[in-house]
Amino acid sequence: MKHKIVFFDMDGTLYQTENDVIQESALDAIQTLKDKGYIVCAATGRPLNQMKLILQRVQFDYYVLINGSYILDKDFQEIGSYPILQDNVNDLVNFSKKHETGLMFHFGDATYIYNNFYPMYDFCKYCNVLDSLFYDPSQSYHLRHKAFNAVVLTKDKKLVDQFMETHPNLRNDLINVKTDGFCFDIFNADNDKSKGIEMILEKTGFTWKDTICFGDSTNDIHMLKKADIGVAMGNASDFVKSYANFATTSTYDNGIYNAVKKILKDE
Repeated sequence: MKHKIVFFDMDGTLYQTENDVIQESALDAIQTLKDKGYIVCAATGRPLNQMKLILQRVQFDYYVLINGSYILDKDFQEIGSYPILQDNVNDLVNFSKKHETGLMFHFGDATYIYNNFYPMYDFCKYCNVLDSLFYDPSQSYHLRHKAFNAVVLTKDKKLVDQFMETHPNLRNDLINVKTDGFCFDIFNADNDKSKGIEMILEKTGFTWKDTICFGDSTNDIHMLKKADIGVAMGNASDFVKSYANFATTSTYDNGIYNAVKKILKDE
């Protein structure tokens, strides 16, 4: 076989955010890849503690978590990490207090709500991750643990824009949700799933030429472009030419299975 390692985005690619339902055909495709000797990995914006349902169905060989900032092997041992600078975390806490925005941090294996508990609760209920949350009324957990990602909930985008202007080493992505508000992922500006993937490639001795990637969103673009085979689904198809030409594929129409079938045929 020409390629050796495969990375799957989670939300919107392998399953839908609001329910974590995985098509049996997608599970069959993953098992087929494993049976043929491929290393199969997760590449997601989620922390590990928000992958409980998928981990009941699939054991991955490596995990690229929180948009590339927290990398684990199959035994959940840390390979590498890229936390937000402590000064930036402190500024986010102060920003949230001052403007009364919602605030939540991902700490690798734990997620803590800091501010506006119930609006953040509604957001997390929509995302089906309520059982992985903690509340920190003292807003001090970040003083003892590394934060890899912040989620800010506010209807005032200008506030976020102003904060980002004064913190050029951070970037933000808008999270489209059905809740009453807007959520923004905030993390290191030079952080990316592809950066986390490169840690794994270095460890395994592979290169991007050995790599297949599946993704559906803007935070998947770099890994899809760098991979020898990039299968773009959903929004990512607007930015990336998909090898398997499944640009309109959803997680509900056997798209992963069909793409894997085509790839294996061409191998």
